[in-house]
Amino acid sequence: LKTSAQHSSGATAAMAWKLLPLLALVAQAADYNIVNLDNSTLKLLTGKDIPAFVRFDRDYPYGEKAEAFKALAQTAAGAKVIIGTVGISTYGEKMNQDLAERFGYKPSDKELEYSDMDNIFPRYRFFPTNGADMEYTGPVTVDAMTLYLKKEAKIYFGLKGTIREFDKLAADFVKEGANKAEVLKNAKAAADALEGADKDAAAYYVRAMEKSQEKGDWFKTETDRLKQIIGGGKVAPSKKDDMQLKVNRLSAFVSPSDEL
Repeated sequence: LKTSAQHSSGATAAMAWKLLPLLALVAQAADYNIVNLDNSTLKLLTGKDIPAFVRFDRDYPYGEKAEAFKALAQTAAGAKVIIGTVGISTYGEKMNQDLAERFGYKPSDKELEYSDMDNIFPRYRFFPTNGADMEYTGPVTVDAMTLYLKKEAKIYFGLKGTIREFDKLAADFVKEGANKAEVLKNAKAAADALEGADKDAAAYYVRAMEKSQEKGDWFKTETDRLKQIIGGGKVAPSKKDDMQLKVNRLSAFVSPSDEL
């Protein structure tokens, strides 16, 4: 028999998922695929069956970081993740300042004022399906946030410069007990059948598999090396873009998606 607490928990979860389509419509009316959350809906929709990535910011965000978050939401459309935003108001009823306090963005003895917003926000949190939520402190760019969600939420994103078929082969290659020789053989055959830019991208997946056989932790060490160079800011933009494409492809080996 279920306890009354279990019945209550089940009813709450059911209510949350009934609300999600409605909130999605609201999101479409505002920014595509961004669900507006508040102190009532945040607890209903986070920490459930679908992971969530939530921004805390002023009511009407603007600027480069706001545009990057919009682009992230568009990239995540169709993926099993909620992209949400909590608008914090400094006027009227000062909505959601209680949430800012709950997550440590506001002291308990002071209300946030307009002048505080640029100094404190935006902030971002990841809510997994199980376990404690965590703050995201990485770069506020589409690539960085997408890679973060790919790793933490284990969801599939078709990152720029990647090929889904080869992301799947990469996931197969790093599975425990995988027949790496067979996967590599299949990858080479698939790469040979491609043309143009896709052929070049596929060739990198193949080279990565071959490199890893020489050095077991090559995927991670090469990813770290490329990220360090990209972050150093001393390379030409075209070179940096090429390195980012390699990082995107390597992410299929470092953080294989559960959806593939």
